Amino acid sequence: MANGNTQFSFQHPQSYYYLWHLAALGVIDATFGPLTPGGEVDYSSPTINGTVWDTISEAFPAATAPATVALIDVGVSRSHPNLKSRLDAVKSIDLVSHPYGAKYVAAPAASPYDPEVKAAFFAGISTAGLGTLNLTGPETAYLGSLIAELAASEGVLHTLIEGDETFGSHGTAVAGLVVGEPAATVAPNPAIALPDVLISDDGTAVPNPNRNMLPYFGVDPLSRLISIRTGFEQQPDQFIAAFLYAFANGADVILLPRGIPDPVRSVLNAKPELSQDLDDRANWERADLFARLEEATPPASEIRPHAVGKTGNREIAWNTLAKLIVAISRKVPVICAAGNDGESQLIYPANLAAANNGIIAVGAVTPHGYRSGYSNYGAKLTLVAPSDDFEIYTRHQLRVDRTDPMVDQHYYHPGKGKVTPHSHFSLLTTDPPGTFGYAGGSDPYSSILPPLDNQGIGGGYYTTFGGTSGAAALVAGVAALTARAHKAKHGAAAKLDGLASKANLIAACDQNASVKPGTTPLTQDPMNADNEPAKGKTYFFGAGLLDAGKAVAAILAP
Repeated sequence: MANGNTQFSFQHPQSYYYLWHLAALGVIDATFGPLTPGGEVDYSSPTINGTVWDTISEAFPAATAPATVALIDVGVSRSHPNLKSRLDAVKSIDLVSHPYGAKYVAAPAASPYDPEVKAAFFAGISTAGLGTLNLTGPETAYLGSLIAELAASEGVLHTLIEGDETFGSHGTAVAGLVVGEPAATVAPNPAIALPDVLISDDGTAVPNPNRNMLPYFGVDPLSRLISIRTGFEQQPDQFIAAFLYAFANGADVILLPRGIPDPVRSVLNAKPELSQDLDDRANWERADLFARLEEATPPASEIRPHAVGKTGNREIAWNTLAKLIVAISRKVPVICAAGNDGESQLIYPANLAAANNGIIAVGAVTPHGYRSGYSNYGAKLTLVAPSDDFEIYTRHQLRVDRTDPMVDQHYYHPGKGKVTPHSHFSLLTTDPPGTFGYAGGSDPYSSILPPLDNQGIGGGYYTTFGGTSGAAALVAGVAALTARAHKAKHGAAAKLDGLASKANLIAACDQNASVKPGTTPLTQDPMNADNEPAKGKTYFFGAGLLDAGKAVAAILAP
């Protein structure tokens, strides 16, 4: 049965350009159009007028030094054709499988029974060059002890066919948005004609050895990436090691597209607007419900999986990590995802962002000009970048995905809430092929292990993606572009410190910009309170939408 409400009736999804987010960021200068026969703007085939990559190469043709992005996440596919030449496999490290680090060397003839080889990955590690960390006496002693332990440690070197393929879907997606590059491979046996063909210049059909690959581009396909694999356990030592490793290995940008499980700082506390007007008689039933839910919450189980000893040392460790992140951010920009909770507060460590550090908290926006439905926002948000969207059903706002084939089977009524448009645009990015990728795949090829040289059959090499993880990845790519432009201008060893990089990116933002291919300027929405839009654009978008062209132009200016 149709919902009878044309405002929320089914709407066919419109085709869009697979790199639309690069146009929205100003990495590529794209003109969208003309009108389709149905009277809509054609978003699928823009005219490309130029790129920021061209701007840098034209200004300094001889410059070849890449910037380096350290990605602290869950690992990255090392065999992905759009990533394998951009990933620094020598410096990439896994801190999950070994506390002192594990590294991998691809070897097709390797066996699971091959012995591990010990290797030192933290020799010479220190805080030299970071300046004052403002640590207390116990924190200084703790960090000194950990650094001494790391400096004397030995990790392991694995000889495997593949590396982080099994659990690296999120990291692989993020990496593609940052440094993905076009890739082509030679057919293993040219005599075997693949199903898809190319038409040569003389009109004859020739096998296409790259039938499963796209001419894909990240924000800066000329920079490189170090993958630092971390987990989700409450282990401050692991994250301290990760940040120290990134700094020691010369990262120009540090990207953290996720939160850190600090038992105190990672907790989002309920804010007053979530229970607004509960004192009003009309809302007494809602107030009663809150009270009942609170009383019904069961006590902690007898054995808590993350229980720790009753000692202040754990807080010393977490305090040290927070201060270390801030100190490193002043030397190297630290790009953090704002979080996907739809809250007017940021996840940790994005909520450490302040004017006196280089932490950049990134929110997400859609081509309709609104905050992505899930994107966190609030006073500490630095800026925003394009991403996907999420439906909203609250008393303050109704945002319905009209491209859902089942939308006509439901009845929607906004009540007193605001109706905002939902965007079906997503970020296309890289994905491990087969069953461990986001895109999954079909049997039998999706279950091929390991996925080395699997030409994307079954699972495919690409997936749709989004979240503030995706938005943060795009901003990290722009930070890499500006770092590379700085090296082109001042020499390969030149560094753009965290404070300077952050100031440059903020200056290149616009609170009144539209998110291409959309034309509506950034607009506040009532997420957790009816009157939230009155708090202003800074509350929802920080400095605004980042423009890569402006950021790079400022670096290259005389």
